[in-house]
Amino acid sequence: MVPHALPFLLITDTAELVRGTTIAVITVVVLVVAIGVVAFVVLFRRGGDRGIRGTSSQSALESRTASLLVILDDRVREADNELGFAVAQFGAAAARDFGSALAEARGQLTEAFRLGQQRDDVSATADHARRQLTLQMTALCEKALASLDRFDAAFTERRQNEVVAAETEHELRARLSTVRARQTAVRGAIAESAMSYVESALTAARRQLDAASIALDESEAALDAAAPGISPTGVNAVTDTLHTAAAALHRADRAVSAADSALNELADADAAVARMRADAASDLLEARVARETAPDPESGARIVTAIAANERALEQTAPASGTVYDPVLQLALLSDAAAELDTALATARNQQQRFEHARAAYQGTLVAARSQISVVRELVGRSGASARARTRLAEAERQLMIAEAETDPVEALDAIRRSVTHARDADALARY
Repeated sequence: MVPHALPFLLITDTAELVRGTTIAVITVVVLVVAIGVVAFVVLFRRGGDRGIRGTSSQSALESRTASLLVILDDRVREADNELGFAVAQFGAAAARDFGSALAEARGQLTEAFRLGQQRDDVSATADHARRQLTLQMTALCEKALASLDRFDAAFTERRQNEVVAAETEHELRARLSTVRARQTAVRGAIAESAMSYVESALTAARRQLDAASIALDESEAALDAAAPGISPTGVNAVTDTLHTAAAALHRADRAVSAADSALNELADADAAVARMRADAASDLLEARVARETAPDPESGARIVTAIAANERALEQTAPASGTVYDPVLQLALLSDAAAELDTALATARNQQQRFEHARAAYQGTLVAARSQISVVRELVGRSGASARARTRLAEAERQLMIAEAETDPVEALDAIRRSVTHARDADALARY
């Protein structure tokens, strides 16, 4: 080898070494970056999936959401009592924020029930849609519960510093006497109504009065227990006892009001039955004419069937001297028969006739919907119910609101009939 070639070879070897090292470093960097990207994607997908699906199955997620719905529904009902006591104890201004929070929580509960109804209507195979709706329901419930919890804590702290117990006790005893007097009046009205209505029609009102008696006794006992600890100069740990007395008194007041409303609904149903019987007689005349001019045998057969249903309903709801009856049940019979006749005569009626008949049928069906909803509310409040029952009840209430706001009489009638259907479903699920 030529001596002057040695430096050239050393330089060449060094360049090759540097090139190889550079390639190795670049390869390692690329591998590290690739591994990092893969790991990020995996973690992102897992994190995103966790955000969408959580660590539990859809069944477990829906079960938890159902529990939250029931808890929130009960909390909203309890918060109504709490608000009444807060207004009585601290004044309307001090309780205004709590009232706003309660209204918001009630709205979130209503929306959660609406989403539950929407989820129930989604195909069982649409897992992603059902999961999204369930997660929305969960978020609404958790937000509402957190808001109510904050106010519970705030009022608890405020009551610990309450020093006007003597005035509170005096006011509560006055309200106690007023509610007892109202209870006595409603009890007399129930006894008078028993001359006309079957016992089953009065059951809801009687149960409310019984609940009122228990709550009134509880309130009076709590007031008696608090009295020894109250003095003109201070209070010795009676705030919780007074709170118990006020809450029980508020429950009693609501129960007496519910009993009174139940009696009023029976009277409204009675009047609606009379109107619907008159309308049914008129509709039957129209139906018999339409039967003879039906455009095809199928339409004629539907009219014949509907006529028979209305004749049976009229026969079953005919007044009988000295006989007790259930006006709500009679109203349901007439409403169902009228709906069947409306369907059978739909093609034979012009638009104006449809409007007129819808307006006439609406009032009676409205009374039926309100009565059915009241029964389910009482059932849920008395013994609790599943999330499905409460969801149907909420949907019945929503359809009732839609019907009351609707200006088109046909659309309003359709909505109120949907309300009746959901209320009946809720009743069946609550009793199951």
